[in-house]
Amino acid sequence: MDFSKTVEAMGSAIGARELVKAVEGLNLDDALGVVGVERKSSSLSHFLPALGLITISAAIGAGIALLLAPSSGRRLRARLADGIDDAKHRLTDSIGRSEATARNERHTVS
Repeated sequence: MDFSKTVEAMGSAIGARELVKAVEGLNLDDALGVVGVERKSSSLSHFLPALGLITISAAIGAGIALLLAPSSGRRLRARLADGIDDAKHRLTDSIGRSEATARNERHTVS
């Protein structure tokens, strides 16, 4: 048995183990950084916070408008309840649409 071949095989095995350890710690951003590129942020990451802010602002504005509008207490409570139910449905719909958009973008990237 040739001693140099044995040492070379052991060195290769140790080197392969070290390589696997080094590669396990890498993520996609590290690999892209080596090449000199970076991920492009998606339009969805800018759109969702803006959509949330607009939705919350609209809900607050609608609530204030209802409170300032002249009407009886019973009628105001009924209108507020209807408005809250409508807002819940619109929010649920928009969340569903944004989840579908996110799934489609994720599928497109894959």
